[in-house]
Amino acid sequence: MSYNSQQRSAILQFSRVTASNERTAIGYLKSSNWNVEAAANLYFSSNNGSRSRASSDKTELESLFEQFRDSSDQPNTMTTEGAIRFMEEIGVELDEATVLVIAELLQAPVIGVFEKDKFVEGWSSINAMNLETIRSKIPILRSNLDNDTDFKKVYKYTFNLALPPGQRSLPLEIAIYYWCLLLKDRFKDHIDDWISFLENKDRNSITRDTWNCMYEFVQLAKNDPGLASYDVDGAWPSILDDFVRHQRSKA
Repeated sequence: MSYNSQQRSAILQFSRVTASNERTAIGYLKSSNWNVEAAANLYFSSNNGSRSRASSDKTELESLFEQFRDSSDQPNTMTTEGAIRFMEEIGVELDEATVLVIAELLQAPVIGVFEKDKFVEGWSSINAMNLETIRSKIPILRSNLDNDTDFKKVYKYTFNLALPPGQRSLPLEIAIYYWCLLLKDRFKDHIDDWISFLENKDRNSITRDTWNCMYEFVQLAKNDPGLASYDVDGAWPSILDDFVRHQRSKA
């Protein structure tokens, strides 16, 4: 069953407050006419001790955050060295796209930085309350990249993660790195040609619009590897028009 944006928000809020799964959240919210406060009160009143367990779980996640945060970091902030140690501890390689899935889940402001409140909220939202349960969720997070909806969310968030401070566009070399990381399977028929094409273009940066449109282009290419349905007179960025012309000229 599908839910509207307000209902999805209510599910997320309920899950974070109660540390319960989505199915439980939906059941209590439906019983409370989608009122989060009423649903949470009903949940805690019918689950003796749940509130104290939720508080305990939050404390455990806060302690976990502090375990990896360097003493030299700003309060409530974990920077690159701590983030690297954390990824190693949960079994995630730094050169795999799962890093970006986790960054989106935890709403990292930039790559390699986590904030305590978002760290706690993010892991709580998927009922991962300690190192053991976080590790157990990694295969699920990896598989999210195979789902178009989850992949799109991670793909679009990556632009913000990778954007240098004070800039509005991604430097080309950074965009290429993340395209290779994210698109090597979805765009496998064209990724090498795309990178070669970019490296030979007189272009130093990639705009947000081009980055976002690239997702739609990859979806088109997945269903039409020959790009026959691509309309060069459509509303695509000019760089994609040029790439398609380039590919067609080689056919």
